Parts: sequence; structure tokens; C-alpha cells
Amino acid sequence: MKKRFITGFAAAALLSSAVIPVTNKLIANETVTTVEAGTTASQTQFLNTAAKLAQKTAKKYGLYPSVMIAQAIVESNWGTSGLAVNANNLFGMKADSSWQGATYSAKTREEDKNGKSHYIIAKFRKYGSYAGSFDDNGKKLRKGVSWQPQRYKGAWLEDAKSYSDATQALTGTYATAHNYNTTLNQRITAYNLTQYDPQISNVSASYVVTKSGSTYAWPTDHAISATTGSVTKGANVTVTKTITYYNGSKRMYVSGQGWINGSSLDLNSALPPASQAPTGVAKTNKTLLHNAYIYNSKGKRVKGAKALKAGRTGKIVPTYGTKTINGKKYYRIAASHYIAAGNIDGVMRLLKRSAYVYNDYANRDNHLIEKKGKSLATYGSAVTIYGVKYYRIGIGQYVKKSNFS
Repeated sequence: MKKRFITGFAAAALLSSAVIPVTNKLIANETVTTVEAGTTASQTQFLNTAAKLAQKTAKKYGLYPSVMIAQAIVESNWGTSGLAVNANNLFGMKADSSWQGATYSAKTREEDKNGKSHYIIAKFRKYGSYAGSFDDNGKKLRKGVSWQPQRYKGAWLEDAKSYSDATQALTGTYATAHNYNTTLNQRITAYNLTQYDPQISNVSASYVVTKSGSTYAWPTDHAISATTGSVTKGANVTVTKTITYYNGSKRMYVSGQGWINGSSLDLNSALPPASQAPTGVAKTNKTLLHNAYIYNSKGKRVKGAKALKAGRTGKIVPTYGTKTINGKKYYRIAASHYIAAGNIDGVMRLLKRSAYVYNDYANRDNHLIEKKGKSLATYGSAVTIYGVKYYRIGIGQYVKKSNFS
């Protein structure tokens, strides 16, 4: 089987060098100003540049920035190798038959299956800048090689539970050096490179879709991935994994459908996931017309649970029957979660005088007048709009509280 190789002169130099830790808690788009003694100014500058490029590239291709930075350090000897200086090639990318760009010839070390080294002169890819090198490496890690597209699957964000899983997956596949993962892990630990990695959460929750669109096979830029399906505005979907990148953007896995941008979901609409729905009970969708706290079976607010947001147009909520708790009616929304029924069904109130109907901004954009003596369903407690109390009586409709008995 054909194998990928690292540039041996860079790797060999670092394998025998001492590891000097760097103190750097800053995000990649800031400049490192404090380092420990022994780290040179050029190394600090290289780290700043590599971290920025790695984060952007990793977001595009769904990878660990820490691993890519460590690769760049190891394989280019902090950007000082001949290949890095003369070709901006930080990852030892060879110029195979598919490469149409410029090339650079250099001596490289290879290992056979027994770990025995030998050297050859090989052609490597030449880039116009470090950015081209990072992007090419990211593309290689995500799309693999022609005869094995998923060769580096174990290094993908959605499959590797940690950076160490990713470096292990690259050992013997991306590089033939038997201790490639150990070498990378040492750099990641010594230079605190995990600070550049995205946050990954496996907490399940259901959200409302705010924008119809496609779902994707990978948590990458959409141009990189194939589509797997679609979501429809207003639908409730269950998310089982969330990746939050350095710039705050999120890619979220919709169970059974694929990856979607967090911007396509109402992140303030989190509901318990469908997996927590009570068994043997029919589901009925209801329209929530007032923000609602989540309670347990004893009528106590669930600690840490965010209130459900109704929004201007209401919110579709799956319900599973009702329950009376301490004399008050609740709708069941999960096995042990409830919301007050008044936020859905409303409470009937009698008008003591005729009343105008206002919109969300306390303006009369209609000719509606509710007559004295009429009972209206009001949803939740009174809300304040520009200093005046109103009851919500429908989507985008409010009546002043003072008009009720």
C-alpha cells in the first residue's frame, strides 16, 4: 500500500530537541506577548501565524487546530526547514501526478515497515504562502487520497474524541514514523495548543428551525461536504452534537439528518430532546404564546433549564398530555418536564371597558376594538411595552391590562 511520508530532516531534528513550553492563553487572532525563557522570537511569531491559519483551516475542513499546528512545528522545524523556506511547504506534501502547481525537490527520509530509514530525492508541492500549505493539508486530511477517501477519518472532529485520538489516527497513515502521534502530542501539550481547538458538546437538545435549508455529511464549509437531506422552517429537530469554533459560529448535528449551521436554528428554543419524550403517550403540538419556565413533577423550576421563548410569532411545542400540580394545570413536554398551561391555553379575563388591540411595539396597526363585557384569552403574565402593562391575546396582539376586571 502506498504511504504518506513526513520530511525527515525536520522531524529528525525535533525528535532529539528539548521541549520548551510557552505560556500563551490568547486566542489566535491576538499576538503572543509573553513567553517563557528559551522560546525564540521567531518561534513565537511562527506560532502566532500557524495558530490563525490552523483555526481558519480547521473550521473549513472540520479538524483539530492543535494537531495541524503541531504538524507544522514538527515537519517544518518552526518554519526553518528548507522545504518551508523555499516552498512554503509546512507539511511535507509531495507533488504527485495530481498536483498541477510549482514543485520543489528535496531530500527526505522514509521508513519501511520494520522502521529502517533510507533517503530519496523527491518532488514536493510549492505554495505561494503558508495559507496555501495549511489549506492543502486540511483538504488532504478531510478528503484523503484517491484510493482511500476516508484514510484520515479518525482525525476528523466528529470522529476523534480528542486530539490524541486524531494524532493516533495519523500515525501509519499520514506519516510512516511509528512515533508520529507521540511527537505531535508532546508539542500540543508543551505549547498548550488545545487552547485553539473548538469546543465540542455532546448534550442533546431540540430546537426550532428558523431557516429552511440543506443538511450536510460533515461539519465543514458547505462547499466541502455532500448534502444529506434538509430541514424546514418551524420544524423541531434534535441536535446531538455541537461544535463551537473560535469565532463563535456553531455546526450542529441534527439526529438522523446531518450537520447544519447553528445560525439556522433558534438557539434560545432548546427543548428536551425527543429521546426524553414519555413512552406510550400521544404527542400533540401546541403553540406557546408566552415565555415559559420549565418545571418538574412537583411544580418546582428545573435547575439549569432555560425558559422556552415564545417569540413574536409563537413557538410550536410538542406536548404529551396535561397534569395538575398543586391545583395548577401544566402541559407535559418531556418525561419529567412541564410548562404552565396558561402559556398555551391562556386564561379567560373579562373586559371592563372596550379596548384597542396593539402590536408588539404598542402601536395600533389595525382597526380592532374588543368590546366591553367580552372575555378574552390572555397568555401568561402581563408584559411591559414602553412602560405600560399589556396582556398578550394572540400572535402580535396585545390589550392593556388596565382594561380588564
